[in-house]
Amino acid sequence: MKTHELKTCKMFFDAIARGDKTFEIRYNDRDYRVGDKLVLRAVTDDDTRTYIEGVEPINAEVTYVLKDWGLQKGYVILALRLKDKE
Repeated sequence: MKTHELKTCKMFFDAIARGDKTFEIRYNDRDYRVGDKLVLRAVTDDDTRTYIEGVEPINAEVTYVLKDWGLQKGYVILALRLKDKE
């Protein structure tokens, strides 16, 4: 089990925080696995992807990893379960 710190565009970050978005689509350069912990940090939606100060990160756990099926090569969909602040 690994912990991954990930930049997340503010519009998607907010949807995850509200519970509307329960997944992430990511390039699988980190060998994501069920049980991995994600620390999602809000960044600006523009091309700079700058961290947004004062926004607490979201802690989540990967509960399912969808590979290959219908996805562009190398990408995965990660099902998320939000965790209490750690």
